[in-house]
Amino acid sequence: MPAIASPQGRRDETVQVPGIRRTVSRILAMVFCLGLLAGLGGFYLLLQDRALGQAASEARILLRSALAIRGYTAEHIFPKLTRLEDGAFHAETVPSFAAQTVFRMVASEYSAYTYREPALNPTSSADLATPFEVELIQRFRADPRLAELSGVRPTDTDRLFYLARPIRITQEGCLTCHSTPERAPPAMLAKYGTGSGFGWQMNEVVGAQVLTVPVTQGLKGSLELVGVLGLGLALIFGLAYVALVLALDRMVIRPLGALSRAAEAASQSGDPRLGLPRAGAGEIRRLAESIDRLRISLGKAMGRLGREAAPRPEAGD
Repeated sequence: MPAIASPQGRRDETVQVPGIRRTVSRILAMVFCLGLLAGLGGFYLLLQDRALGQAASEARILLRSALAIRGYTAEHIFPKLTRLEDGAFHAETVPSFAAQTVFRMVASEYSAYTYREPALNPTSSADLATPFEVELIQRFRADPRLAELSGVRPTDTDRLFYLARPIRITQEGCLTCHSTPERAPPAMLAKYGTGSGFGWQMNEVVGAQVLTVPVTQGLKGSLELVGVLGLGLALIFGLAYVALVLALDRMVIRPLGALSRAAEAASQSGDPRLGLPRAGAGEIRRLAESIDRLRISLGKAMGRLGREAAPRPEAGD
């Protein structure tokens, strides 16, 4: 609060009031900047989570489609083709072949949408797991209770959301083709050879179903929305900042300066009619009234002390 009874009151007021203005401006700017950063950060995280949630939902739908293709192949295609007596091995009877073939056709136009069933020891070299897929399979093998893995991985051209589930040998029929070369159909050996795809065991995780969907556009859209929101909030905060600074300057800072100057003048003058300004906020007006009453009371008290201290005339004078 500006000094009110200093001989250098006007100089103190010119120093202190701008200090109040600067302090208030800095506090408001800091509050608005922190609010802007917190709002944008929270909104960005919310949009990121929403984009990843949409990608996960899309991936589960597509994975369910792949499982439906596998089921259709096993229930309808395999029984019909196995009745043929041509002695040939028909890859179309393998559920994974049908599902992956369909998704390769999709990937020919939408390259970010992929479905693979990689294995550590596959029959076909096309199904050999990449280093990233090997890591997923090893995690499934290390934790039998782990049923699903998901996340985002960057590539050279895109960011992909992946959804992976383990391929576990749960049916004895699978071991007919993958236990030992002796048990495998000759037509299969003639096509793929005896070098890989054997030695599988019951309840063993031999591979994974890995499906990917693009999330680059969704994440980019989140950044664009955050940018638009940031500009809007900056404009709103800027207008609010100017309005608050002007209001404080008019309702608080200027009335305080006027009150300081008037209090200084009143303290140096003996004229009781010299009042204090009543402008500004209610608290400042009440402060001015209180100072005015205190000045008047102090003037009366000083007057009484002066009269009591004055020498009284002796009797007979």
